[in-house]
Amino acid sequence: MTILLLDGDTLPALAITRSLGSRGIPVVVASHQQNPIAGYSRYASSILDYPNPLLAPDSFVHWLEDQLAGHQYQLVIPATERTLVPIARHFHNSSHYYRIAAPDLDALETVLDKSRTALLARQCNAPLPASWDIASIEALQSALSEFSYPMVIKPGRSISDNSLRTPLSVRYAHSEEELIKVGTELLQHGHLVLQAYFSGIGKGIELIANRGEIVSAFQHQRLHEMPLSGGGSSYRKSVDVDPVLLDVSARLIRQLNWHGVAMVEFKQNPESGEFILIEINGRFWGSLPLAVAAGADFPHQLYQLYTAQPIETKPYRTEIYCRKLSSDLRWLEAVARKDADPRLVTIPGLGDAMKDLLKVFSPRHYFDAQSLSDLRPGLVDLWQIVRSYTDRLSGVYRETQFRNGIIKRSRYSLIGDRLSTASHILFLCYGNINRSAVAHALAEKRIPDAGQYFFKSAGFHPLGNRPADPRMAAIAAAEGVSMDHLRSSVLTTELTEWADIIFVMEADHVKQLSTFSQAAADKALLLGGLLADQSATEIPDPYNKSQPVYQSVYRTIDQCISGLSKLVC
Repeated sequence: MTILLLDGDTLPALAITRSLGSRGIPVVVASHQQNPIAGYSRYASSILDYPNPLLAPDSFVHWLEDQLAGHQYQLVIPATERTLVPIARHFHNSSHYYRIAAPDLDALETVLDKSRTALLARQCNAPLPASWDIASIEALQSALSEFSYPMVIKPGRSISDNSLRTPLSVRYAHSEEELIKVGTELLQHGHLVLQAYFSGIGKGIELIANRGEIVSAFQHQRLHEMPLSGGGSSYRKSVDVDPVLLDVSARLIRQLNWHGVAMVEFKQNPESGEFILIEINGRFWGSLPLAVAAGADFPHQLYQLYTAQPIETKPYRTEIYCRKLSSDLRWLEAVARKDADPRLVTIPGLGDAMKDLLKVFSPRHYFDAQSLSDLRPGLVDLWQIVRSYTDRLSGVYRETQFRNGIIKRSRYSLIGDRLSTASHILFLCYGNINRSAVAHALAEKRIPDAGQYFFKSAGFHPLGNRPADPRMAAIAAAEGVSMDHLRSSVLTTELTEWADIIFVMEADHVKQLSTFSQAAADKALLLGGLLADQSATEIPDPYNKSQPVYQSVYRTIDQCISGLSKLVC
């Protein structure tokens, strides 16, 4: 009897293929992507392709209906939520459901929805941080006074439940402005759960349950996460199961009457021992290769569960390390660049990072993809890593060329030529409460109102009618420039058409303008090109930075408007 394994383009699917195939169980690997990595395994008996379940869920489930009708698969294993969710919703009342490794639909919907998971946690006395359910921008704004920062912004579902089925990720906010910005963006995809930030180490209880009772459990500890501030683990180790975490997990699983595999994720403070529940993953997890390498063979146990065989359990090895090479190389880059918010995470030193890297020579070290007993998937993974770096290098080159082009066309002399036929000038930045706002105020004060030039300012931020940043307004007021009358405007197509010249602060703003029209992007020049004695420069956003940064940005924009005044007066 054959297994149909879905999501074959993922590394957990590769681990499942190796686990079952090495035991002589035929595995048909399927994916919506061509040449899925699990298909390169010597244990894959054949490869199938199906419609993208995120873009065409109806076509995907119809494909699976045809497969189940035409083939005697012993079991269908969805390896990710991409396939698990549409399958569970479509087949939960079907006679085929017993052949699909999927939990009860209501239990699955509970763990998919972070609000329902939080309610479950409260029922089971599982510790949670302070949390708020937010369903609209109005609800967010009315609760602003209750928040302290940083705040964790969790989409209600990791894949949006609308027709787009967009993959979403956890974000962070360090200020009210940032919270509104990110919240407005994510609320387009569904409700949010906001939580107080909790500092700690990521730990996971991986398990298999039979009708609500845990049969086998394993625990891992995260060593590297990508991004550094929190994300998927790129390097982890096996540890002894913590009985306290296991007890909490058991209460949750029992309440759900869970059937199948799951991972209950926690974060624990190493000093105090205090911990919180992060989420419940109701499917195979990203660090599955570690569990299998350590001897906790969950894919085979799942096969035994669904084929009514006794589930084999045995002690697993602790202090086993497993690395997802592609992600861990990016982790190493991020450490070298110090690419993380120090308010959220302590960035390790390069010495510690290199010490971790040396563990690849240990017999207790494994890779998610690379294996001497199954070479081809690891070689394909290495090739994909090399190709990703060459693509990035070519992207950096294109980005450099683009920026150089913007800088070149923003030379002081060329701006003078453009101004000779312009009268409507728009200043543009992200929020329109700092850079473009102060440029607007300075232009109104410095350039005589003779009916020849008209000034406006705007931003990409989705909320308008906000006053100028008080810190920038105070600096301007000390120089005799009032910003009290200014309120932010949201950039519109009408504004881009009104403007003859659009002065932007960063080259990236030109790219954002191109989403309105190429004509709008063609009107864009760097405001920093008005510094007559040097090449055009970008002006960074001072928002939420130190006072010297605000002062430096003000001085730069002041000099730019002086340069503009010389050209037009």
